[in-house]
Amino acid sequence: MDEESQDSSSGQGNEPGRRGPPDRDQAVMTSGPGELLTEMTMLRRRTRSARHAYWFPLVLFGLLICVSAPFYLRPGFAPGSASGTGPGFAAGVPSFSILGSASGSLASSYLPYYWLTALSAGLLVTLLWYRRHARQVGLETPARRYVITGAVITALAFILPPLSGLPGLHWLRVLWPGDLVVRGMFPFLIIAVALCVLAWAERSPALAVIAVAYTGISLLVSLYDIENVMYRLGWNLSADGGRLGALPSVLLPALVLLAAGAGAFAVQRRHGGTA
Repeated sequence: MDEESQDSSSGQGNEPGRRGPPDRDQAVMTSGPGELLTEMTMLRRRTRSARHAYWFPLVLFGLLICVSAPFYLRPGFAPGSASGTGPGFAAGVPSFSILGSASGSLASSYLPYYWLTALSAGLLVTLLWYRRHARQVGLETPARRYVITGAVITALAFILPPLSGLPGLHWLRVLWPGDLVVRGMFPFLIIAVALCVLAWAERSPALAVIAVAYTGISLLVSLYDIENVMYRLGWNLSADGGRLGALPSVLLPALVLLAAGAGAFAVQRRHGGTA
């Protein structure tokens, strides 16, 4: 009787419909709701981290701003002559602006055409970059709104100023933010708005902070000459006729984007993301 009972008890675990020792499914079933919620939260974070690829547009537009620096070099002026207060003034009188570069400006007349090309190409390359990244990680970031927003604002900034000079269309000047274009830095604000839209598409709090900080810097350089701060620090950029006066206002937003892009790239690589 003992051997039969022992055999029957040992064979119970092999009978169909009966379970043997607790397996992995039972372990999952015994885990509490809190543990499952934690695992789902961690999985969601890893998914978003793998989808993030915003380091590329940050670096790209930072480089495009750096390349624009030669277009902001001003012709030298004689001491005591009218120099205006920025690239949006000619002899102290503001004129209409195309993409933030006034006609008769002290800056290069090629500046608006550079920014039209740079912004258009930058948005297109960023869209292609996100499509490539989606194929690599299997997750797609909806970057179309970011591209459309940047493209629409760029087109309006290029078309509205000339149209506002035509007879019967002077009312369009109301739509043009004159105080933001007199120094030629309005393209920086176009990039800022596009980055804010991209932060929403990426669902990234980090990119949102970067976009807000960059927007603040762009507003600062659009409304104030950073050259004045450099002068207080002992760096007189007017010594050579003021040619380099606008460079601090150009390079500061570029450095913000490049530093943020480098940091985002390092974080992505540390988390095992695809570059």
